[in-house]
Formats: sequence, C-alpha cells, structure tokens
Amino acid sequence: MNSSLISARVPVAKREAAQGMLTAIGATTSDLVNSAFDYLLATKHLPQAEDPERCSATAFAQFVEESTFDIPWEDAGACGDYRELICEGKRLRYESLA
Repeated sequence: MNSSLISARVPVAKREAAQGMLTAIGATTSDLVNSAFDYLLATKHLPQAEDPERCSATAFAQFVEESTFDIPWEDAGACGDYRELICEGKRLRYESLA
C-alpha cells in the first residue's frame, strides 16, 4: 500500500501530552493519524470532544449531600467560625517558632 507523509502544526504541549498517552497504549503518531482518517471516512465529520452531561440541580444536591459531612466546630473552640479556627492555628504555629 502506498503511503504519503503528512505534516501538521500542533501546539507543543498538546503534542507532548498526546505522545505520552500514545506511548502508554502502545500506539504511534501514525496510528493516531490513520485512526483520525478512518473516523472521518466513516462518519463524514471530525471527531469532537464530547460535552459533559449536564447535571440537574436535584442530582447535584444529592451529590453534595452524599459527599459532605458535618464538622463539630464547637469542639475545636472556634464557635462555628472556621476563620477563627484557622487564625488560631496560624497564631499557635507562629508562636511556636519564637
């Protein structure tokens, strides 16, 4: 099969990141270009990054509920104000340096 040489301009950072991924999966830049051409011929359009699915407000609220927990600020002596807790911690560390 005849082949031709293709030249393209790609941002250096993008090329380096992609090259690392190609190496990790055991592929070459030629494999990537050939796959892109195969995709174009099969779908008649360029591949695009897929938009992430939009999350409903209810689903987001459920995610937040499942991934957070209450912190007993009163036990830390900050009376519920995390800024006071941070300031107190910084003050104690600063004083320990003296």
